Amino acid sequence: MPHLTIDDRPVDVAEGATVLDAARTLGIDIPTLCFLAGREPQTSCMVCLVRVDGAERLVPACATAARDGMRVESETDDVRHARRTALELLLGDHLGDCVAPCQAVCPVHMQIPRTIRRIAVGKTGEGGDVQACADCAAPCEKACRRAVKDHAVAIRLLVRHAAADGARPPGPAPPREYSVHVGRVEPDEIDRYMCDANPEDRVEPARGPDAGYTDAEARREARRCLHCDCRADRDCRLRDHAAAYGADPRRHKGERRPLDQLAHPENVLYEPGKCIACGLCVEITKARAEPLGLTFVGRGFDVRVAVPFDESLAEGLRHAAAECVVACPTGALAFKDDPKEV
Repeated sequence: MPHLTIDDRPVDVAEGATVLDAARTLGIDIPTLCFLAGREPQTSCMVCLVRVDGAERLVPACATAARDGMRVESETDDVRHARRTALELLLGDHLGDCVAPCQAVCPVHMQIPRTIRRIAVGKTGEGGDVQACADCAAPCEKACRRAVKDHAVAIRLLVRHAAADGARPPGPAPPREYSVHVGRVEPDEIDRYMCDANPEDRVEPARGPDAGYTDAEARREARRCLHCDCRADRDCRLRDHAAAYGADPRRHKGERRPLDQLAHPENVLYEPGKCIACGLCVEITKARAEPLGLTFVGRGFDVRVAVPFDESLAEGLRHAAAECVVACPTGALAFKDDPKEV
């Protein structure tokens, strides 16, 4: 049984355990993105780097076997710097909005996307600060990406409709200081980004704007929302680690990937721009013996995860879609609609 120390804390682990296993036994939090218990270590993200026995070269904790007498340092300045650099390199090629543009500019930080999704499925009573909306210049609608296609979503009218039953509005969205943004979206990208949105133009209230929407009109208008916010916002390990290490998403920014979305019939959406090629979904589909599964396509900086032979996402993920969603560390694979939310 190997006996080692991590940050001067002794620990005994079973034969075959890794440095990451030992750290977790001690309750030491070493960040990981491409590691999944029970699967072979991928060592692709390099955010779990540690220093062993004072060596100059850092090693990944997830793939380094624990040895008797080993001395590990996990929180030195240079280790933290290396982890931050690894995160910044991943963020430089990561394409996604942590917070939807409409919510990012809202002066009262209203949970706009959540409210709209609830309206789309017929649940109201969570409209936010109605008075604030009534007096507001609606910067949310100016920021709405749907305007690139036709017209912005009628957010102010939808918020009024949602709170029409007099229910107590929810508080503002919980503050999340760390956020990354897509920026400008080109017109030719919007069509690919509308795979799950109502294609019709803005719905005008038949009774006039003062009377507001009927329930049916509100649902139609709400379904025009492009869902620009991240579906994994509350459970994104990339964002959590980047915030903890102060990673700058602009430090290594290169040419932006095109926006794209691929829908799966089992309530799953794949956004290739958010993928960091961690390899977890590839390993899962192999283990589940998917006929096609997912694989790495391309080389070097152009490598991407995709279904072989340009087949559909449904063909690639016949059995393992939900398992891949749960394992994905960035929300590249996510459930289109969160049952707990709507």
